[in-house]
Amino acid sequence: MKSKIGWVVIIVELGLIAILTTKYWKEINGFVDLLISPKIIEIKLNSEPQKRDEEIESTKETPSRVMTPTPKIKIITPTIIKKKIYPTPTDDDTPWGVARQVGEVTWTMKIGEDEKMATAKEIWNALNNYRQTHGSQILNWDTKLADYAQNRAVYLSSIKNVDEHKGFSDFLNNENGFDKLGFTALGENISYGYKLNGVHTIEWMYAGDKPHNDNQLDNKWNYVGIGVDGLATCLIFGTGKF
Repeated sequence: MKSKIGWVVIIVELGLIAILTTKYWKEINGFVDLLISPKIIEIKLNSEPQKRDEEIESTKETPSRVMTPTPKIKIITPTIIKKKIYPTPTDDDTPWGVARQVGEVTWTMKIGEDEKMATAKEIWNALNNYRQTHGSQILNWDTKLADYAQNRAVYLSSIKNVDEHKGFSDFLNNENGFDKLGFTALGENISYGYKLNGVHTIEWMYAGDKPHNDNQLDNKWNYVGIGVDGLATCLIFGTGKF
């Protein structure tokens, strides 16, 4: 009896198992697969090595630096305006072209100026032409007289005036000028302040007063030397060359 009951129980249990197995087959199959079949789990590894802290810090975006523009200073140079002072014209009753004596041997004259100053040779040519028209012989050029005349012209230009022949007299009387120049008789005509060509120097200025005109036309002279510097002229006449 007991054995029959045992089989019945077993049969019933098997029946229950069959019924349950049929109902829950998918779940049981999945559970068995989990226990029997190994599950493959894929893990994707990052191929790039992990950056160190320093490298991570360096990749952080750095805010762009704000550049403060350097102010430009504009330097303004003032324009210098030179004030021109013009002399106030005054009434001058002095006649034009008339020589007026202002010293023992010094004369002045009111005349116009030329565009350029004459050279020594231009004055020499004008002097000989003027002498010829007045019946005087031509004067020969002398180098020693010309060198001394040039020194005198430079001196007059430096003092911006004439010296009433003081330098000439001192040279002849105190510096043995006659022997140095090689003449027994010497004379001088000097001027300062006139910008004139050769003809105007001889025929306007030096001819303007009797003493200077007589000297440049004197027939006793045979040689001449002439110097020009700036607005200064000097004519040295000589005779008795030795």
